[in-house]
Amino acid sequence: MQLENEKILTYYVNRNIKMIDNRRLSVIYNSINEVIKMNEIFISWSKPKSGELAKKTKSFLSSLLPNTKIFMSEEDIHAGDYVQSTIIDNIEKCDILILCFTSENKKSPWLLYEAGYASGLHKRVIPFLFDKDSLWHSWIDNPMNIVRQIDFYKDSFNTDVLETFSLTKSDDTDFYINTYKAQINGITEKYRQIDVQCEDLIEKLIAVDKFTINSPYYVDKAAYFLSGFETFELWKAIIQSFLYTGKYLWIYGRKNMKLFGGNFNELFEYLDKKSVEPNMAGIDFKILFLNPTADEVHYAHKDQDIFEPELRATISRAKKTIGPNKVLQQCFKMYSNRREEIIIRVDNCIIYAKPHFDINGMPNIMTNSGFEVFSASSEKGKECIDKYLAVWDKAEYMFDSQNE
Repeated sequence: MQLENEKILTYYVNRNIKMIDNRRLSVIYNSINEVIKMNEIFISWSKPKSGELAKKTKSFLSSLLPNTKIFMSEEDIHAGDYVQSTIIDNIEKCDILILCFTSENKKSPWLLYEAGYASGLHKRVIPFLFDKDSLWHSWIDNPMNIVRQIDFYKDSFNTDVLETFSLTKSDDTDFYINTYKAQINGITEKYRQIDVQCEDLIEKLIAVDKFTINSPYYVDKAAYFLSGFETFELWKAIIQSFLYTGKYLWIYGRKNMKLFGGNFNELFEYLDKKSVEPNMAGIDFKILFLNPTADEVHYAHKDQDIFEPELRATISRAKKTIGPNKVLQQCFKMYSNRREEIIIRVDNCIIYAKPHFDINGMPNIMTNSGFEVFSASSEKGKECIDKYLAVWDKAEYMFDSQNE
């Protein structure tokens, strides 16, 4: 192979290399140097989105490494070929195996099999990460826990690609990489399962085991979690998403016990500091409690002997937490209506659940039940915002000083 590439170089020299511009010359040398080190690349994929990404990745690498053979099953297995034996044969021949990872295929047995087989043959395995998923390798034993990935969303992506394939930066490599990134962004938008405003919150929730057993699943850009509602873990993710960078935090609760149990003092210390700034530095914090004097209290919980005292005790703790801060006092109200929907707004995300009632009209326990996450700018999100504000406008302030 090295002799063959020396012939290629000699050919260009003999053809008067001065006639070739510097950009083209850079690509020629990059290609020659790389082919000496690497003969073949195998691109592994699973599921439709990954398949489209794999095709673009093959085209991209073919531009960067024109003398390298690149195998991608959908394009390189033909009628009459034995699929499995062809795949195995090409893994055995390759020098590098690239895995096109997405959130939907990270558990794919076929993808992991190809990675494991290549690793067992001491091939170089490189995961290309196309989704923001901090736990992309959590399902994977060696080799995936020990190899370095190329993350499409990292600022170092361009540099990582060039270093991985021993290429030198040039106008041509910049062009190929930028074209590839635009193509990948187009595919990502096509398959986007949740609005971009909610991606960070979803990522935080996915990182918690409680929320990821058989979930979430996605329908019409809403994420459905089968469990975890009203748990400490959910509130922790909400508060972490809001603190220091968030603008909106609206809560349509009843007792709000978990917020005022002492675990989230950082939230109220943060709000207290922001309350001295004009307009609370743009922060919009609203929290609704059930009014303990409302008739609805008698229908809010199956165990009245526990619910009403806990409600009053939590309101007392909330008042003590906020103290004489009149700016924050304006953020607390009490409603008297029946709560037909549970709405939490954290920035541009809505966390939503609908209570279920028994034959006596009493609500079932919501803790660890299912919930949805969707964008506040979606049609359903706009409806939730309108409903929340309608309840807020009718509610009375929790602090007496605000009702004067």
